[in-house]
Amino acid sequence: MVALTVIRGLRGPAADHDDHWLAVTVNRAPDEVGPMDSLPEPLARLGDEIELRIVPAAGDKGTELRARPAGTEVSRGDLRSALRKAKSLIETGLVLEADPPSAHPGPFGRVLRKVTRNAQKGGRL
Repeated sequence: MVALTVIRGLRGPAADHDDHWLAVTVNRAPDEVGPMDSLPEPLARLGDEIELRIVPAAGDKGTELRARPAGTEVSRGDLRSALRKAKSLIETGLVLEADPPSAHPGPFGRVLRKVTRNAQKGGRL
């Protein structure tokens, strides 16, 4: 229990990470991604609530979309989800979704549906 407390203390509160940029690499050249005013709906909807940078990816491997909340209106989970959806729209023209989770009415089905629903915002399943 003491070790866990020390590790948490070293990492600091979650709020310390709010100024970090979230980024996705899009498999398109910067000129194919388009100007800021022609971004896909998930990012365009957030508008002035986020800071967004479009830069060439390292090694000429596409384009990086970097974003962070500009205020308190957008959660990092919502921003992460918007970046993933924008990447999917730019690369394929549609938002790719995971297969529907279990339709089982029992407790395991409910847990699986909740985990799957929250996976895009947290970055992992």
